[in-house]
Amino acid sequence: MWIAPSRDSEILNWTDEHWKVLTFAFEHDWDVAVAIFEDRIKYRYLDAIEVLQKDDTAHYWEHKQRRFGFAMLALDCLLIETLAQFYSGLKSSDEAREALRLNNTEFYVKFLIEKSFILKSAFDKPAALAFYRTIRCGILHQAETKEDSLIRFLNDENNSDKLFKLSDDKKSLKIYWSNFHQIVKSEFETYCAHLRRNDGPDDLRGNFKKKMDFICRSGEPA
Repeated sequence: MWIAPSRDSEILNWTDEHWKVLTFAFEHDWDVAVAIFEDRIKYRYLDAIEVLQKDDTAHYWEHKQRRFGFAMLALDCLLIETLAQFYSGLKSSDEAREALRLNNTEFYVKFLIEKSFILKSAFDKPAALAFYRTIRCGILHQAETKEDSLIRFLNDENNSDKLFKLSDDKKSLKIYWSNFHQIVKSEFETYCAHLRRNDGPDDLRGNFKKKMDFICRSGEPA
């Protein structure tokens, strides 16, 4: 089963067999495991966002108009969901109901404000709830933001490092997709660094392996 293109010049593509031969008896196996994961995430999400960003910038300089913020934010929402599942070692977000006794909203919000490494510095519970309900669920379930939430490139207060602005009633937010993507990317990079160094929470590597085993159907009969 194909997993992702490989960065290794001697390996064209990672497959499930590259994962299944890892014994994890040595740190080298963990280096390979994280490389497989990194290449998969970059291929599915980050490389696509980078292409969209470059085209968006070129389009802006020619037409003074942004056009790919929605698509990039949709990919970031998928990446956040993916990371949340990896951090908890779950096959799917729905599995959180049984494994963690959390509904989908609680699972997502808990990741944003507690389990993440970088994102939790930006979110409190009201902001996380507004993001989940109006951005994540709006984009993924009805292909638009909900309530009064908006997607923008930079904020209108000229505060270039701000990620979002929560409304006064805390039900919606204005999110600045360019800045937001950078913090999502940092979350991914930080997670990979902790996996390599094995200095994260005690269950970080174990949960990572559970999720990759499921993806690669490891342990299933041939």
